[in-house]
Amino acid sequence: MGTVLIVDDSSDTLRVMNLFLTRAGHRTLAAHGAAEALEKLQGEHADVAIVDLMMPEESGIDLVRALRKDPRTKDLPVIIYSAVSEKRYVQEAMHAGATDYWLKGAIRPNDLQTRLQAYLPNNGSGWAEPPTAHPIRL
Repeated sequence: MGTVLIVDDSSDTLRVMNLFLTRAGHRTLAAHGAAEALEKLQGEHADVAIVDLMMPEESGIDLVRALRKDPRTKDLPVIIYSAVSEKRYVQEAMHAGATDYWLKGAIRPNDLQTRLQAYLPNNGSGWAEPPTAHPIRL
């Protein structure tokens, strides 16, 4: 199991994701936006981040760019989790350095654990090599 940073401006989404992830045995860090996420990562470690695309202050893409610039988080797997399926947003997110792009309506909360396995360290011992994005077909 690992530590999952969840970043979303919706308290309901944070609550639901936290519930399912903690039931699966993960530790979670919740942030209501990019600034709060960056602040949390100053004192906490995350194994993977699940980030909403559309947030009021800074977008998920802005957060991905900030994470990639910081040597401490440059290899952190970042999954954009969004209801937006437009090709241009997917491409922009991946170009900014997102590891994957999940559609909110396409993933049931019970599937989160299975989907996260590809991005979590092996038995807590760390990565043999950093994970890379899955090919996206649009």
